[in-house]
Amino acid sequence: MVSLSARIKDFFSVLLLGAATITPSTQTAGVSQGFYDFARDFAHLSNIAYCVNAPITPLNPDFTCGNSCKHFPDIELVKTFGGNFFKTSITGYLAVDHVKKEKYVVFRGTFSLADAITDMQFLLSPFLVDVPALNTFSANDTTAEAQTHCEGCKIHDGFSKAFTETWGNIGEDLQKHLDANPDYQLYVTGHSLGAAVALLGATSIKLKGYDPILINYGQPRVGNKPFAEFINKLWFGEGNGLEITPERKLYRMTHWNDIFVGLPNWEGYTHSNGEVYINNRFINPPLKDVISCAGGENSKCYRSSFSLLSQINLLQNHLAYIDYIGYCALNIGRRELADQEHYTGPYYYGHRSEEDFKKLGLELSTPQVEN
Repeated sequence: MVSLSARIKDFFSVLLLGAATITPSTQTAGVSQGFYDFARDFAHLSNIAYCVNAPITPLNPDFTCGNSCKHFPDIELVKTFGGNFFKTSITGYLAVDHVKKEKYVVFRGTFSLADAITDMQFLLSPFLVDVPALNTFSANDTTAEAQTHCEGCKIHDGFSKAFTETWGNIGEDLQKHLDANPDYQLYVTGHSLGAAVALLGATSIKLKGYDPILINYGQPRVGNKPFAEFINKLWFGEGNGLEITPERKLYRMTHWNDIFVGLPNWEGYTHSNGEVYINNRFINPPLKDVISCAGGENSKCYRSSFSLLSQINLLQNHLAYIDYIGYCALNIGRRELADQEHYTGPYYYGHRSEEDFKKLGLELSTPQVEN
């Protein structure tokens, strides 16, 4: 039973920022120290993605990038992809650790930390579109075999375009990476907008018969209820995402008052299962403040921490995932300071569609989204 105070808090959350319908279950459970350490390690790997082609401390071919890469002395860089700070596609890297017998697919979020507000325009776009072909590694695959059997499923227009373009950029390198070292455990991870693409990417990889473990940080809502139910069934079977067992393959890390986790906040969007909530403002939270949550919109987890004033602190709340994610390249200034060009592509991820722009006689090349 959801308490009256939770219902009141949810009402004001919807009134001020909008929110998906809460999950009936309020079950939560603590996590082990082993899981805590696991989540911190992959936060570090997600942080390193911000060093790909960065101007200050770039990720080098020998997997060095200043202090951030020192956590992983045995990892070898296989390939970087994307690397263009102003395109719709997501940047990231493929890597392998022959000592741990692990291989990684890592997706980066927004490059410039100061451009988080621009990304809110991306996330606030209400447009839901059909799920792209996920049972494939080829961008824009139109074959029947590539289509996803997900009746009624819709996802965010921007995430769909970013995923398709990113899949095109990775190309055959991803397939080679997945097929190499077949006895190694495969991990997929990402932060922020990279987490949304990581969910689609890991799902595509899983549908192709591989067995990835997905751990995401600060993932926004990706699609509608049928899509969330599709993800739940694929990744959790009949489970509700509460238990952390060796068989579990999906973890969606959320953080106290991270506004991006609550976006898009338009009617129709909802999270899937898998939430692990950090109920603490700062990095290195105590173990008791990291809890596993049943359902996708549990009122005892991320949904319990709504505070409009706290959410104004965009960067602190969006980056503090056990350790900070996003500071790898020390890229704390706007892109103009690095003399980097703006996004000039055809997509506008705000409150108007491309057709709306054309009707108004506006140019589609106005900088709006910088990934």
